[in-house]
Amino acid sequence: MKLTKAQREQLKNKFGGHCAYCGCDLSDKWHADHIEAVDRVMVECEKRGIKTSGEMHKPHLDTIENMNPACIPCNLNKSSMSLEGWRGVLTGYRNALIRDSHTFRHSLRFGLVEFTDKPVVFFCEKWGANDINLTR
Repeated sequence: MKLTKAQREQLKNKFGGHCAYCGCDLSDKWHADHIEAVDRVMVECEKRGIKTSGEMHKPHLDTIENMNPACIPCNLNKSSMSLEGWRGVLTGYRNALIRDSHTFRHSLRFGLVEFTDKPVVFFCEKWGANDINLTR
């Protein structure tokens, strides 16, 4: 669905102008993310490989109630994953840093970064709680 200007403003303010996932302040450029993916139909294009046709497998999910405001990096990284699937991927990133990045391990040894095993909690899951730090 193409959101009207008023609907985009309403959606942007759903979490106080913050990305529903990481909590950063949204700029003028942000995405309306489908919480549950609409699963777009992919087609093969001779010159560009595979691309979306714009058609949806699940058009009934293309509603404003199924959308969250998202910064561009979060929306692109989440892609069509469920929130739980994406949470698992993000948790895997933490493990991959320790396993695969000598830069991270070296920075850890010198106290330049800290490792945490806290669970991934999205901003929208904390919205309204007293412990949100809105000054990130």
